[in-house]
Amino acid sequence: MKLTVIGAGNMGGAIARGALVSGTVRAEDVTICDPDDGFVKQLSSEGWKVNYFEDNTKGVAGADIVVVAVKPWLIEEVLRGISGVVDRQNQSVVSIAAGVPFADLAKYIGADRFGGPALYRVIPNTAISIGKSVTFIASYNSTAEQDIPVHTLFAPLGKVFNVGENQMQAVTALSSSGIAYAYKYIEAATEGGVSLGLPGEMALEIVLATVDGAVAMLGHNGSLPKTEIDKVTTPGGITLKGLAAMEDAGFSQAVIKGLEATK
Repeated sequence: MKLTVIGAGNMGGAIARGALVSGTVRAEDVTICDPDDGFVKQLSSEGWKVNYFEDNTKGVAGADIVVVAVKPWLIEEVLRGISGVVDRQNQSVVSIAAGVPFADLAKYIGADRFGGPALYRVIPNTAISIGKSVTFIASYNSTAEQDIPVHTLFAPLGKVFNVGENQMQAVTALSSSGIAYAYKYIEAATEGGVSLGLPGEMALEIVLATVDGAVAMLGHNGSLPKTEIDKVTTPGGITLKGLAAMEDAGFSQAVIKGLEATK
């Protein structure tokens, strides 16, 4: 597989690095396109000798997959810029620009006029940098054969879900934005620990270990959160009192409203 990544920021860099570390792509088959060669120099210092171009049109040539990892307001300029050099029969183009639908992507790259290429919308979250992303892939004008290498590219970077474009807003709220909401709980719980008299570093360590254990239990038992909650609550017990106080303060509704506001 030959991979070109346009935009070597946090997400683009993480995708390229993940592909290299996992062995999915050889260094000589990776091309980075970016106005700044800082990321390429960093890879080089780590022993990864990848290809580099400032000019996107030069970097696209010969790639099997072109990942466009730029901000949503730049996606039109980038796609129109490479539309004349994309191999519409043999290349797949992946956009990670949140909120830009296939209708626009197809227009920008000229699919509405010239057909092809296979297009993908991919929504990861920031944990992609450590191979723990939850990544969602929607496809447009692709074949099952073309879908395989795109899935293969992202599978080593965390858990991958194939979704329809009509589900993109929901999964973005739940995971791409949702990782910030998970951090918010951890932050609030840590502050609560401090208010109970614990040192800040100790409180954070306890909260992180507790969250890790809770996630592991759900995975190990294949159970629903309510089932595990019932195991640690007894009538009149302190856990039940704590949960009741959280609900009185609007905990569950606050989470749901936060997710809905992300749409």
